[in-house]
Amino acid sequence: MTRSPSSLTPITSSRHPVRIPHAFLTETVVDITCMAELQVSLAMFRLAASLDGEETPIAERTILRDHALNRAMRRDGIVSEPAQRILKGLELAVGRGTILRFLAMQPAHQAYWYYLNTAVNRATVASMERGALPPPAIIWEGKAVPAISLDPPNAYRLYEQNIGPLTPLIADQITRAVTDYPGDWIEDAITEAVSYNRRSWRYILRILENWQASGRQEQEHYSGNA
Repeated sequence: MTRSPSSLTPITSSRHPVRIPHAFLTETVVDITCMAELQVSLAMFRLAASLDGEETPIAERTILRDHALNRAMRRDGIVSEPAQRILKGLELAVGRGTILRFLAMQPAHQAYWYYLNTAVNRATVASMERGALPPPAIIWEGKAVPAISLDPPNAYRLYEQNIGPLTPLIADQITRAVTDYPGDWIEDAITEAVSYNRRSWRYILRILENWQASGRQEQEHYSGNA
C-alpha cells in the first residue's frame, strides 16, 4: 500500500549523513538492472558511514542481518527469501567492482568480509593477503592471526575480463544462470569458452546446458556452434 507523503520520514532527518561517490551516482547506477544489487550497494555505503568510515571492513553476517536492508528486500511478489536476494546483490556488486570481498580464515572459523572498493581498501587487502599488514581487530575471532584471501573473480567479473562488456542484458542472463547452475560451473564454462576462443554468452550457456543434460564429469568439451 502506498503511504501518504505526510507519513514518510523526511530525508533531512537522518542523523548519519551517507557519503556516496559521484561516479557511483552518475556512471554505475545507470548500468544496474537488478534492484537487489542497487539496494545492497546503497546499504554498503550506509553501513560504512555508520561504522568508522569506508576503510572499515563489514562482515557478511552484519549485512545479512541488517534490518533496513531485510525490510527493503521483502517486496510483494518476491518469492525468494531476503537473505537469498542480499547474497545475489552482493555477488553482482562484487562483480561490478562496487565492493571488495575477502575471506578471513582461522583454524576453526572462516568468514567473508567486505570493503567499499577504493584504492586505499584495495591496497589494504593486498597487504593483508601477503602478510605485510595485520588484519584489523574487528576481523579476529580468537588469538590466531587470520589469513586473508581476496575472493576470486565471480562470473560477472570473469565475463567482463575475458568475454566482453557486461551489458545489462548479459548481466541479467548471468543472474539467471547463477540461479540455475552451481557458481563454479559458470566460471569453468567461461574458462572453457576462452580456451577454445569461443567468446560468447551463447556458447557458455550451451556448455552449461550440455553439462546439466549429460553430466559434467562425462563432458570434456562442448563442440556445438555458437
